[in-house]
Parts: sequence; C-alpha cells; structure tokens
Amino acid sequence: MSAASFAFLSTSYAGVTDDSAVQASVAAFPDYLRSVVRVILLLGVAQVLALFATTAGIVVLLDVILSARFLREPRDGVKGRHAGAAGKVKMWAGMVAIAILVHLIWWGAEARRHPGLFLPLLSASPLASPWLALSRVAWPAILALSALGWSRFVLRSSRAVEALVGALGAVAAVAWLSVFELGHPRRVTASHPSPAGGSSADHPYPNILLIGVDSLRPDKIDAGTTPVLARLCRESVYFPSALVSLPRTAASWAALLTSLPPLANGVETMFPTASRSRLSELAMPAHLASLGFTTMVVGEYAAESFGRMSFGFQKQLVPRVELAQILGQGLLGRQPLALGFAGMLYTGPGSLARALPRPLPELLRGLASFSHPSVLADDLEAEIDVSRPWFALAFYSQPHFPYTSSSPFEGKNAVADANHALRFGKDVTHGDVRTAADRAQIDALYRAALAETDAAVGELLARLESSGNLEDTIVVLTADHGEGLYECPTCVGHGDNLRGMMSLRVPLAFHLPRRRFPNTVPLQIAAHVSQLDVYPTLLALLGAPRPSVQEGVALLAPDGVPVALPGDRIFFAESGEWLWPTPAVPSARIAYPPITALARIEDGRIVIDEPQLPVIRAAKHRAALLPPFKLLYEPAPTGVEWRLYDIERDPWEEHDVSDRHPDVAERLRAALRHSVLRFSHMLPAGDFFLTRPPSLPEEYY
Repeated sequence: MSAASFAFLSTSYAGVTDDSAVQASVAAFPDYLRSVVRVILLLGVAQVLALFATTAGIVVLLDVILSARFLREPRDGVKGRHAGAAGKVKMWAGMVAIAILVHLIWWGAEARRHPGLFLPLLSASPLASPWLALSRVAWPAILALSALGWSRFVLRSSRAVEALVGALGAVAAVAWLSVFELGHPRRVTASHPSPAGGSSADHPYPNILLIGVDSLRPDKIDAGTTPVLARLCRESVYFPSALVSLPRTAASWAALLTSLPPLANGVETMFPTASRSRLSELAMPAHLASLGFTTMVVGEYAAESFGRMSFGFQKQLVPRVELAQILGQGLLGRQPLALGFAGMLYTGPGSLARALPRPLPELLRGLASFSHPSVLADDLEAEIDVSRPWFALAFYSQPHFPYTSSSPFEGKNAVADANHALRFGKDVTHGDVRTAADRAQIDALYRAALAETDAAVGELLARLESSGNLEDTIVVLTADHGEGLYECPTCVGHGDNLRGMMSLRVPLAFHLPRRRFPNTVPLQIAAHVSQLDVYPTLLALLGAPRPSVQEGVALLAPDGVPVALPGDRIFFAESGEWLWPTPAVPSARIAYPPITALARIEDGRIVIDEPQLPVIRAAKHRAALLPPFKLLYEPAPTGVEWRLYDIERDPWEEHDVSDRHPDVAERLRAALRHSVLRFSHMLPAGDFFLTRPPSLPEEYY
C-alpha cells in the first residue's frame, strides 16, 4: 500500500510542483533525506510488528475455525493429502486476508482520528467517509478480540515461553486499546513551586501572554463554537475591528511586533532574505528583553515564520519548514502506514511523543494539514521562568487553510450535500467549491478547526491559572489576518487581494489583571484600530519607554482605561505576493512567475530573490481606509484602477461610489500616495508605484 501511494502523491509546496527544483533540493540535502528515510523504515518495522501481533491474536482466536475448515484431512490417502495441502494454502490465504483487513482498518481508524494527515487520499474518493467511520468503530473491537485471542493462547499453552508470548500479546493489545483508543485525557497540573523571592508580585512588570490564532475572524467568535475565546473577549477591552497591514502571516507579525508597516520594516513577502529579517533592533520581544523579560514564542505549522525572522525572542519552539523539511514531509506523506503510526505516537501521551526519533516531531509539527494545538501548553509551561516577568507569544495555526481538525472536533457540522472532496479539509488538488452546500461545508471545516483551537487555548489558560502564572498576566488575543471562506468568487483565503474585509479585519482584546489595573472594566469598542497599535499599547500599560519610530498609537492609558481615538484616522493595507493561481488571484494583474522561479536558497531557507522584489512590489494591490470608506488601488498592465467602496453598506464591495464621494476618494488617494512615496526607494510613474533603481538619484522625481 505504501509503495502504491507513490503513484498518487507528489512533492510540492502548497500545490506548486517543480520537478527540477525537487531534484536540485534532493541533491542539496542528501544526508537529511537519508535520515528521514531511516526513521520511516524504523517506523515501518515497528508498525508492522505491532499490527502483526494484533493480527496474530485474531488468528489465534479463530484458529479452531481455520483449522477445522482448511486442515481437516479426509481418510482416503492421496485425495486426503491433496485436500490437506489445499487446506493449508487456503489457511494461509485466510491469514493474509485477515492481516490486510487489520492493516486497512487500523489505517482507517488513524485517518479518522487525524484526517489531515491523509487529506489528498481522502479527498479523492467518496468512499473515504463511510470507510473511516466503520474503521473507527471496528478497530477497538479488533484490539479487544486480539487481546482475547492472546489470552486464550495463554490458557492453552503448555510451555512457559508460549505463555509468556501470549501474555505479552494480550498486554500489548490491552495497552494499545486503553492508551490510544479509550483516550488519554490531559490533566491540568500545577507547575513547580516558585523559587523563594520569585513571586510575580515582586516583579516591576506584569507578564504578557500574546495569543495569536491564525486566520481568526472576529465574526466567527461565538459562545457555541469558541466559548473560551468568546469569554476572553467579553471580559476584556475588546476591539472587534482591528485591521492588519498585510494579510499574510510573516509580514503581519513583522508589522505587529515592530509597529511599522511592511515598507518600513522591510518584510513585504512571506520569504524575506536574512538582511530583511533582522528586526531585533525594532521589535517588541528584544525591547522587552532589555527591560528584564524572558521572551519566548511557541507555535506549530505557520509559526515557522518566526524561524525566518529575528525579533529577539530568547526561546523559540517553532517548526522549521524549508526545502529540506518540505521534501522530508513529502517522503513521509508517501508512506501512509508509517505516517499514521507517527501521528498516533505524536498525539499520544507526552512520553510517547518525546520518544519519536528526529526529525519526525519537527516534520509532523510543520505539516499544514496536521495540527495538535494542545502541545503549545506543554511547550510554554516548560519554558516559563517565574523568577522574571515573561512575554510569551503562543501562535495557533489550525484554523489556517486547509481547515483540518482531529477527532472529536472533525466532522461535527458536516454538510450532507457538499462535495465529498471537502469532507475532511480543502485540499489544493481536490474539491471545487461551487454550491451553497460546498460553501457551508468550508464554513463547517473552519469552525471545527476553531473549536479545536479554542479548546487548546482553554487548556493553556487553565494550566497557567492553576500554576499561578496567570494572576499577574496581561493576556492579548489577536490574529495575523482573517480569512475569506468563499462568500464571494474572490473571497478565498487571504493575501491575494484586498476585496472585502474578511482577511483584513481581526479581533484585538486586552485582558488586564485587576491587581495591576483596578480601574479597568470589560468594554467592547467599535472603532477601527490597527495591529500596529499592539506594541505601543503594551508599552503604555507597562509604563515603559516607547521607541520613536513606531507608527501605531496606544489604545489604553497606563491605568488600563481606553483613550479617546481620533475619528479621522486613515489605515493602509497591501496584498501579498502571488504564489500560485487561486480564484482569489486577480485575473487582470501584473503577472510574474510562481514562487519556484522567484525564490532562491539562502542558508537552507527559501527566500524571494532581491531582484524579484520590484515586480512583486509594483503588482501589489493597496488600500486606504477611512471607515466606512475604503479606496482600492489595483494596478494592471493597462493601467491602475481606483475604486471607492462603502464597506458598511456594501460589504462585498460590488459598487464603486467614487462619483458620489469624490472628495473622500481624492483624500484617500492622496493619503495612499503619501504612505507609499514617503519611502525613498519608491518612485511614482503616473499612477503606478514602482521601485527606484539604486543608480537613480532621489531628486530625479
């Protein structure tokens, strides 16, 4: 089965396959890939032995039937011998059939538990859903029958060695059943006691926990799907209309942690070069470290962006997802049985997860379709140093495309009439979204992923509260961007265009400890604010000095009371780079090659080659917002389109109102031009924004 799956899977990055790039990468990382192959072989052997033991228990239980039916010899000589030989063949064929069935049912049970691990295969067949449902029920029964079979073998054994083998088989089946199938509920435990004199009450500053949830939309936070996040917002100073500068993970976090837009901090794409990624002189983690904080970031999948950029975090527990890891994931993904075994161990009790050999934990943690968000609580709690104030960023990636979740969250709100290929997630190669049922299924997938993340956030907060680490902690909730969930033809994902507000609007909540901020009260503030405001607001709450280069504003006073916000503030946003064709990529655009042609390898990392940035920058869509108005700048080969929308009356942005509000359109156009052209490396060319060649003097324009 594992060998056959090679024919159906190909190594790619988010759906982009380039054979020449793969071949070059294989040549570049032979030692790493050999280590992956060795680990896969080790897993394969372990998995085969485990399933062989399970199969043997079933065979022992059925040996009376098998022996009676296939090995019974008639009394008449030659005929009897032929019949006996045929019986043995049939018996072995029966055992092989049982073994295949056990393997298939086990794999189906693991796929049902973590369907994201096998999303391409599951999305390809309408039979996947009933088979997985059957397997999830049948597998515990098989383990129970195997345990009974081995127990029967013990009772019938006349030798001690046989009895020992039978006992080990029975124990193994019972252990598997109890640990992996009957659940291993996580327990909230207290951390180690604080050292003498290390109580947070003695710190000059409160702790800060910044919770980031990838692709989180404020309109999807509700008491039914996300009770923890809903309560956190309800008990905080909550801004449900915070705006991001660029709706892509790397650039968005760079903007938030520096309080500078992309053109100012230099991170304009998902894959910045090392020179553009050195932001520690500007970023909040380094600044807080200089004030005596312990700073850390923990995350999975999309948190690999923090490994690309230097913000000054002292501790980083994030995956690395570069070419070597992408190829390693491709190898692992081609071995579904080994992959299922690895996923089962990774999500099992902590001791089993820690026993996985390298580099498997990193590969699993970096898989886009496989999230296990509860590991972040373990990571963060293990790194907290209570002798100093701490700043921790916990970044949850699960609600990100392809919207997969694990049992018991997966499938709770499945839509019966939707495309079967969308049942377990939105794979890049299967499943068109065409009908209302399909769109409802995408929403159900997203909500299931949010629900699993919400439970993990609840576990994290409960554990920090139990250990006393939460009582003097500012908790901030936000997101790197929102998400288009196919509400309109171009409302897909994030970053490819700026139409609609689904990808630009994110929640922003500040939950303040009463012991430090007795005057604060829970409040929801409807005014639009910016992600650039997070850093200045936290410094204001700390009473710490603020770097002069920041462009955000403090939303709260030092006592935690909201400040008066200007009503005429203009916000700016820009689109990301186009990596591959999707329905969200504008059809009339300044086109450029895909990521495989734009990128190069720098110290093992994928980066956008610097000479490619001017065309990416010139093709970007940009927006200026003065709510309720939003001006869009959309460059195309034939010229620039400027459109003005009323985002309150026209949320899908279908009606240009420039003619009805020419003064607003002109004001926002002038503001957008200033926001871009204030940077010396930008050059006006009619309505276009271009990059000034290095040799061109600034006074030229």
